[in-house]
Amino acid sequence: MLFQVKDLAADTGAIAAALRAHDATAKVTCDAAAGQIDVSAQLTSGQVIAALQAAGYEASRMSEPRQIHVSGGSDCCGSCS
Repeated sequence: MLFQVKDLAADTGAIAAALRAHDATAKVTCDAAAGQIDVSAQLTSGQVIAALQAAGYEASRMSEPRQIHVSGGSDCCGSCS
């Protein structure tokens, strides 16, 4: 899940620690320059936002880029026909 975090500090370890307090196996990738974090965890987006707010960060979920259909691919959703 991709989130926009307002005033994302350079100390991104605090962000990861805040989320890992709720899911020890959470994987967090931060892009401080863009103010974005990518979270892979057993948490809902609401739980991620609540954990970030409790840690003092204002966050919102960003829409994920859609996968583009590739002809002959195995991930066909059937919406092209």
